[in-house]
Amino acid sequence: MSAVKKRDRTPQDVVAASFERNGGNVRATSKELGISRHTVRRIITPLGLMKKPLASGTIDGTKAEKQKLPVKGEVRRYVLTSAQNNTYVHESAWRNLNALAKHYNAEIIVGTYTYNQNRFGKLSVKRGTDKMEEKELWYDPKITDHIQDRRIQLAPGLVWCGEMNILPTAVQPLASLESYTGRNSAIFPHAKLAMRSIATMQGEGVKMNYTTGTITQRNYIQKREGMIAEFHHIYGGLLVEVNSDGNWWVRQLNEDESGTIQDLDVVSKNGKVTTGNRIESITLGDIHATQIDPDVMSISRNIIATLKPKHIFLHDVMEGASVNHHESDNPHARFMTWMRGLTRLDAELEKTVGVLNWFNYDFAKTVIVYSNHDDPWLKSWLQKYDYRKDPANSELFLKAQAYMYSELRKGKMVRDVNMLEWFLKNAGYNARTKFLLSDESYLTCGKKIENGQHGHLGPAGRWGSPLNLATMARKANTAHTHSCGIYGGLYVAGTSTNLRWNYNQGPSNWSHTHIFTYPNGKRALATIYAEKWRA
Repeated sequence: MSAVKKRDRTPQDVVAASFERNGGNVRATSKELGISRHTVRRIITPLGLMKKPLASGTIDGTKAEKQKLPVKGEVRRYVLTSAQNNTYVHESAWRNLNALAKHYNAEIIVGTYTYNQNRFGKLSVKRGTDKMEEKELWYDPKITDHIQDRRIQLAPGLVWCGEMNILPTAVQPLASLESYTGRNSAIFPHAKLAMRSIATMQGEGVKMNYTTGTITQRNYIQKREGMIAEFHHIYGGLLVEVNSDGNWWVRQLNEDESGTIQDLDVVSKNGKVTTGNRIESITLGDIHATQIDPDVMSISRNIIATLKPKHIFLHDVMEGASVNHHESDNPHARFMTWMRGLTRLDAELEKTVGVLNWFNYDFAKTVIVYSNHDDPWLKSWLQKYDYRKDPANSELFLKAQAYMYSELRKGKMVRDVNMLEWFLKNAGYNARTKFLLSDESYLTCGKKIENGQHGHLGPAGRWGSPLNLATMARKANTAHTHSCGIYGGLYVAGTSTNLRWNYNQGPSNWSHTHIFTYPNGKRALATIYAEKWRA
């Protein structure tokens, strides 16, 4: 009798035990026992094991495969995007991402997500919008070689979560994922572009979670959730740069309606790349001149000189230490202010002007956005401060007060008198600068992007937050929170200051992050880390 026939006589209980032990894997059972897979199936089928749900599990859960760091002096880049099942690729965006990947010598990685359209029958949608039944998962062959539905550590502290499957209709795709991947920052495949800063222990560096945008066309059920998701559907991806030290930087890539993606000065249009292109604007993280990080200021000036934005938006240009009403009854805080030489308002103004003068360029228009540490604090000082008890500030106080009353006599409302502008010009600031009033709009990119909101004033009299400002039906760039993020059409800059202040206690999500806005209205967040803004 042949060896094959002898193996075919393997006892039924032996095969069943092996099948259970291998978690219902026919191939593994066949290999362990040295019999054919056909024989395994023939023996276990009468036992009902093929139908019975089998117990399985892992001790450690999902593990990340580590990518090697580039050799010293080199940079490794990745273009990350996502794709929906049973949906065609958006040809223009795919060409542009490939062109950028070729330009940067970057690896393209695609993560998939599924959207079950079969659960909506013809009677659950409006007539003419029902979908054909999908009988199996299918992905456009153009992208299949790039699909990585597994976890990959792209750099120390940055993980690609290709295993994650988030519905494209999720309103907040990053919700509840704050602690996913632990301390590592994470990138999740999804049809939206979103970003959140996650608070960590101070000094560790903030954790950042991202979604990618997508490379597949809009393909949603025409019901409420599907139609909302269709509106927020983004064609594009993320560019990740990793240097030999293991430091990494992430920027958004977002294609516009004309088939153009811009990254810094690099533009890909219809699959063709050009360089040396200007950006529309840079929105710097909050300045707070007397708390500004000198390295961040130097690097920010390098960014401006390199990208030559048409507009420079500055938020919270003053720290306001000399007029800080929050600390007026705090002797320890006032002593620290005195030690820093900032109890006199004119001294703080002089230092603020010195910093602002560093951001004057012939090729750019500087715009100072109405912010809570500036004009409101100065007005509060004029309204509540007793100059009689402070001889050092009394003369400036009275001069400013006289100006305020003269403006009110002209019929202006208090909100329409810009005291920050008056104080800075009185201190010698004479740059070509636009000072915005409260609620004054400043639109760029063909009126696509609103730049006139700092972020402290919310809708309907509420205190501002990224979530409530994202509902104002206008794409906008703000700051204020010192923590960057993307909330639908609202982009939030971080800070340009020291990351550790007296009042910033507890886990922090502050970062040195600016907003780059391109002429087509698309935007990217750029974070300064390890004394660099890109790899």
